[in-house]
Amino acid sequence: MHNDKKSRTRRGRRPAADPERHARKCEICRHSERDAIEREFIDWHPPGTIVDDHQLNSRAGIYRHAHAVGLFPRRRHNLRSSLELVIQEAQRTSPTGDAIIRAVRAYCRVTRDGRWVEPPKHLIISRRPSVPSSRQPGPAESILHPKSTVNRIAESARKM
Repeated sequence: MHNDKKSRTRRGRRPAADPERHARKCEICRHSERDAIEREFIDWHPPGTIVDDHQLNSRAGIYRHAHAVGLFPRRRHNLRSSLELVIQEAQRTSPTGDAIIRAVRAYCRVTRDGRWVEPPKHLIISRRPSVPSSRQPGPAESILHPKSTVNRIAESARKM
């Protein structure tokens, strides 16, 4: 005696759809532009736009189809397309400069196969050899070249 509501699976844990039933009932599976619809979904186009462009009945149908045929993993793998859309739509909206820069930086860190890659971080330390001069070093030079300053003080003490 299970209550139907309690025996249903929770959202996100839905059972796999029967492929034959899905193919019979699904509006997108029977649509003449099925490949284009799936490509747009995978490329992160807004579902509402896909519905309007292809005269579909609802956004829910797109999501049902995507779950049934496994489009979500392919879509997640294609993260760069979503960032391309954010960058592309920056003209039509009023995002802050910071938001655009963050989208571009994120775009640069995602590889074509959807992996996030941190840019290499390098710290370059270079030393210039101290050049003896006839003048007294200033305070900045004393900090930058402590050995040469110590040597100069020692030399001037010997001369006295």
